[in-house]
Amino acid sequence: MEKTHIRKRVVVSVLTGMILIPGRTLCVHAEESKDEQAFIQAAGIESVLEECYETEVKDNLDLYLVPTEEGEYLNMAFSDTEEYTCIRSAPDENSEWVGKLYKDSAAQVLEYLDGWTRIRSGSAEGYVPSDALITGSEAEDCAGEYENNTVTVTAGVLNVRDGQGTDHAILTQITEGEKYAATGKPVNGWYPVNVDGIEGWVSGKYVEPETGFSYGETKEEEEERIRKEAQIREEEERRRTQEAEGVPVNSSGVSGQDIIEYACQFIGNPYVWGGTSLTDGADCSGFTQSVYAHFGVSLPRTTSQLVHAGYAVSYEEAQPGDMIFYGDGGHVGLYMGNGKIVNALNSEKGICTCSATYTNIYAVRRVL
Repeated sequence: MEKTHIRKRVVVSVLTGMILIPGRTLCVHAEESKDEQAFIQAAGIESVLEECYETEVKDNLDLYLVPTEEGEYLNMAFSDTEEYTCIRSAPDENSEWVGKLYKDSAAQVLEYLDGWTRIRSGSAEGYVPSDALITGSEAEDCAGEYENNTVTVTAGVLNVRDGQGTDHAILTQITEGEKYAATGKPVNGWYPVNVDGIEGWVSGKYVEPETGFSYGETKEEEEERIRKEAQIREEEERRRTQEAEGVPVNSSGVSGQDIIEYACQFIGNPYVWGGTSLTDGADCSGFTQSVYAHFGVSLPRTTSQLVHAGYAVSYEEAQPGDMIFYGDGGHVGLYMGNGKIVNALNSEKGICTCSATYTNIYAVRRVL
């Protein structure tokens, strides 16, 4: 991506014979005249600016430089650390840490202090050692190295193919609202992406490209991320244990993502009360039962029976393929991930996707 260059110019305010520089006020004497406007000779301005740069004002002057229209990196800094640096509540290494600024992360500079810089990165705000940051013109020069290119899916279901064109094989499918890393520049209108380790191509007609940065996280955000990662590890360990003990939890070997990719092929098909056909029409439980039946997983026919299938998990633990029940258990949808479900909703919308929290959740059940 082409780098954005920043041109800076110092704004000097002249009011009644004074130059206003952030952090200091310096008087410059000018000859007064009733008929002529007071002015300051260029040499005088240069000397004032030189004096400013020889003082502590130079440390904060960049915060007040006025950007051109290209100045999107104004007051931006980038981490200069191997792993992370703690964001602290005060400019003191003994103060409480409130977040972490990881390597390859960006931050907004709020204030320069003696050896410390107050920043905001994501939701985290506080103080980091100044030598842990790249700032000023150096930050502008290296900004491109920190940029992340992503694409967000705008279609209901989008095929990821092994080449640039619809004649190439489908590797997997992704759904509306999901965001993935773009691993290179677009070619012939197709973007290279990485989807859970699968390298493929998606049509640029159905994605929204975006360039952004990675940011730090608060202590609370880190704790929540670690908790979720631990849950995933525990689930994987439980599955390995069940397989080792011969527990027939999933005799077909199908994954929850397999369930969702198959189910999404039928989006747009009709809702039919009592139906079980994925093409001619199905109701919510018939849709769920038929999707799983395709993979050899036998489930009960009605929601009152389905709600007892498998085992319960919380919504926070929900994974693709899990069944989510609503109301008093009278409606069911299949969790897609990213806060969405695919379901046979009603006669008006048919088989469609919607928010997983569009109404009160009654239960979440896992059968894989």
